[in-house]
Amino acid sequence: MAFPGHLAPNGLLFYTGSQFPERFRNGAFVAFHGSWNRTPEKQEGYYVVFVPFENGKPSGNWEVFADGFSGVPEVISPRQAQHRPCGLAQGPDGALYVTDDVKGTIYKIEYKQ
Repeated sequence: MAFPGHLAPNGLLFYTGSQFPERFRNGAFVAFHGSWNRTPEKQEGYYVVFVPFENGKPSGNWEVFADGFSGVPEVISPRQAQHRPCGLAQGPDGALYVTDDVKGTIYKIEYKQ
């Protein structure tokens, strides 16, 4: 799986829970810590993405799963980012936990029908 340069993938979790829809099972969540040196491109990557897997291999394009961690419309400098995802964990109920190393926040993402 290829990702754009300088987005800093920090966390990886293969989802084995049953809370999220079937298409997420056995796929990979990746926490991106955000960029700092993409000039002249805009800074990017303060998000969690999902990579679908089939038979133990990536089986499609990655997609942004959770976004908005930077807290600002456009990050010019990484110091502007209010949150930066870095770690992932799966709860016993199948919820996804995302840690942030700027303010020490832990986000719980649940699927509700």
